[in-house]
Amino acid sequence: MSRAERIEEIRLRRARRAEWLDGAHAWATDTLDRLRELDALRTEMLALVPDEAQDRLLALGAELGDLLEELPTEAAVMEAAASRFRRATLNVGVIGRARQGKSRMIRSLTGLSDREVPTGDGGFCTGVTSVLRHEDGAPTRAQVFLHTERSFLHEVIAPYYAELGLGPAPTTLTEFARPLPPAPEGDSAVEGSRYGHLAAFHTALPEYRHYLTTSSPHPIGPERIREFVAQSDEQDEQRYHAFRAVRHVRITTHFAQQDWTGLSLIDLPGLGDTNLQDAQRIVGALRDEIDVVVFVRRPDPLGDGVDTYDHQLYDHVRDGLPGAELARCSFLVVNRVTGPAGDNTANARKMVDEWLPASRFQVAAAHIVDCARPEEVAAMTDGVLDHLVAHLDELDEQHLAERAEKLAELRERTARLADRAGRLADLAQPSEIWFLPFNGLFEQTYEQMANALAALVRSLREDRDLTDGLLADAVEEILDAAQNDPGHPTVAQLTARADAEGGLSVAYAKYLNESRARLSRRFLECDVALHARTGRMQEEVAGVLRGPGSLGGLAGLGGAEGREFLLRTAERIPRVRQEGGSEIRYALELLAGFELSYRGMLQHRVRTCLDGLHADSPTMPFPHDRAPSGQEVREMLEVAYDEALFACRGELNKVLAEPSAAVFSLVEEFHDRVISAAGTKEEWRVFYQDVRAEIWPGRFAALAEDAAHLRRWSEAVRSLGSRTTAGTGGGAAAGKEAAA
Repeated sequence: MSRAERIEEIRLRRARRAEWLDGAHAWATDTLDRLRELDALRTEMLALVPDEAQDRLLALGAELGDLLEELPTEAAVMEAAASRFRRATLNVGVIGRARQGKSRMIRSLTGLSDREVPTGDGGFCTGVTSVLRHEDGAPTRAQVFLHTERSFLHEVIAPYYAELGLGPAPTTLTEFARPLPPAPEGDSAVEGSRYGHLAAFHTALPEYRHYLTTSSPHPIGPERIREFVAQSDEQDEQRYHAFRAVRHVRITTHFAQQDWTGLSLIDLPGLGDTNLQDAQRIVGALRDEIDVVVFVRRPDPLGDGVDTYDHQLYDHVRDGLPGAELARCSFLVVNRVTGPAGDNTANARKMVDEWLPASRFQVAAAHIVDCARPEEVAAMTDGVLDHLVAHLDELDEQHLAERAEKLAELRERTARLADRAGRLADLAQPSEIWFLPFNGLFEQTYEQMANALAALVRSLREDRDLTDGLLADAVEEILDAAQNDPGHPTVAQLTARADAEGGLSVAYAKYLNESRARLSRRFLECDVALHARTGRMQEEVAGVLRGPGSLGGLAGLGGAEGREFLLRTAERIPRVRQEGGSEIRYALELLAGFELSYRGMLQHRVRTCLDGLHADSPTMPFPHDRAPSGQEVREMLEVAYDEALFACRGELNKVLAEPSAAVFSLVEEFHDRVISAAGTKEEWRVFYQDVRAEIWPGRFAALAEDAAHLRRWSEAVRSLGSRTTAGTGGGAAAGKEAAA
């Protein structure tokens, strides 16, 4: 596959990604319209609903405000990304400080002359951004995209006024043509230079003003390109000013080297001046146009390095490529020059081998190239383009994945807001309308919940003396494993250790201690069963609250179960008691925080059974009146271990019912706290009153159908809710699919 064919394949894949971004952009803009409508209704309703609903409307206002602020920004980013993916070319941005050789490199690649791609050895030459596109066999032609009066004043002139503190910027060219405000006081060279740039724009206004009312694109022939992109013509000693009115120039031509179909070069003005537009142009072009960056740097033959200017330039470029890894999509061309002015070959090599690796100027590769030699520039461009073809998909996928992730977040937040807004109609009505129906629902629900909790307590009371099956199974499994795999040494191992460590008595003592540690470690696995029993109890209580208590529809609980459900419900319980507490909240947090554990229930019992495996108090003391054989010592280890294991089995069998008793005690205590304690029913009533629209959605809305503002609100919410599942095929997952 030729280079041109590979570029075309990437372009087709990008076009498919652009289709997904178009859908995402349509969802964002449509959702934005619906949110604006909802926010206008919200403001109108604040004066029409009771205090309780006003509080909800105010809370919704903060969420609405965040979405109304973020959606336009994200929509603009999506639109720009879609435009990038729809481009017919892959774009290489050529960037560097002034007088480094970037324009000369572009001339070597394209075959254009100083007339179309100006270079200069004096002051700053290139004045605007040029986009050069290869078209096989095409004659050179150009289109000039000009500022309007408004964009010129806003984007070019206003930053000088702001940076220099000159007061309000002019809003018309007539205002700008009046005398400038005085230069700022002080002796800052930078400020003085910037004021000089502003003064140049002001003085030369008559030379370029008519272009600010000329329509774009403005077609010109190749002989006039320099007039619009350069700041001067050194041969004629002529100053140009048309560039001041130019946004950018697009040049179509046949590049000197073949097979560049699908490639564009973007030549940006050189940095190093105090012109405020240069850095802005770099950032803007990178964000909207450039796929890969080529930095051009000409080392000084008398001494050089990667200095502050280089890092500032690198930072500007990084600002323009958010989300992309600049080190993977940028290259450095080190311009090698020889001639009367000096030979920088040695410093070019140092730049690549020493100075660049020691800096934070990170690129995919660095090439030493004589930018005046077309064959060297062509070879370097081949390498850059090969890298671009190989890695652009990966960078595009990263960018698309970021957009998909952000879109999924916005959709989720919009869905949550629509859900909360949808419950407002149940609240936005006078209490005399909703209180009687609510009271009936609450009494019925409270009775169901109280009965279900009481039934759970009775069931646990009946089982409190019974063996806990989870713990019994776990203990049996641990004991069997300990019996079948005791880990005793062989006689040969025991004898070898005795020889190495000073005798059989020493080896025996150490093996005893190791057996105790190994056996003790096994019983820690009881925690799994005990934690599972705790979780089952918490889920049983949560099931009562979710089902008979009707709390399964509480907003924000989602698929929460067991302990998590209890904690999230506790967070919603208001502190209504005179002293600022809540008996129900306390009981829920207590239940959620309870944990059956091996260390708390069983460890102290097991440890007493392991005393016979201590070297200081063994079940089988080492005989000192004779010298036992290795086989005898091994048998002593087996006896001590088996005795300890037998003791553990007997001790644990006595306590297998303790988890059942502990669970019963805690749930009964919970019942007493939330049902039997004085005042708790009224606590429940206040809580249910607060969440009535969440747990009984729609039960009160019918009472408000006669209120026109509530009907309009419900319709707006339904319209918004319908957008949370429409338009982009499911958010992040679809974005990843489009990326692939």
